[in-house]
Amino acid sequence: MAEALYKHVFSDVKRAIFEGEYKPGDMLPSENELAAKYNTSRVTIRKSLGMLENERIVKSWHGKGYFVIEPEHAKFTFVYEEHNKALESKLQYIRLLHPEAEVQSALHIDPSQRVVSIMRILFNTKKNMLCDLMYLPYQKGMPLIEMEIQYADFPDLVKNKVSTFAIHTKMEIGIAAVTGEVAKRLMLEEGTSVLVIYRYLYDEMERPVAFGKRYLHPDCGHLTAHSGFFPG
Repeated sequence: MAEALYKHVFSDVKRAIFEGEYKPGDMLPSENELAAKYNTSRVTIRKSLGMLENERIVKSWHGKGYFVIEPEHAKFTFVYEEHNKALESKLQYIRLLHPEAEVQSALHIDPSQRVVSIMRILFNTKKNMLCDLMYLPYQKGMPLIEMEIQYADFPDLVKNKVSTFAIHTKMEIGIAAVTGEVAKRLMLEEGTSVLVIYRYLYDEMERPVAFGKRYLHPDCGHLTAHSGFFPG
């Protein structure tokens, strides 16, 4: 019952904010006042307010209370999922090679150092939609299990080398013309411009541990973002 109550308080206060009862900058009633209104404890109220704060709807000021935040309509958030559940994945190859200049620069390695190059295709029933290229600095004895790689998300490729809590990813989005094997796998004419998602994986010392390029077929090459209090 207590669990249902804190969710009810959260939903009710959120509704009041969204309907304009509390405007940006307004202070919410105190914990004691809310506890009396909903006939519950301050612990329950604090949990409800914490949920509102997690959704960035309110902000707590120590010693003062909770204040409604101004929505940021000029600031957009992209939600990007590494693995699209609507697509199947198929490993194309795993190669050991000396990388091109772009990969050398991304991984901070010299031309003599080899990398593991991995290509996957993500497809639906109609066509190949994504071409995934991933590069990891090669280390002698590195295990490469094809079935694991075929379905692994980008950070999973280094989880045996680096703690998942010690890595972070930087993402860039650009446009590039497809050539060679990428054009062939996506069944596009060479020179066709597509969206490319570049991913850089770093360890806790800011050292690059992996680099990826994901080419999007024009049929799925679009982006969606939201501003304000998007329910997600």
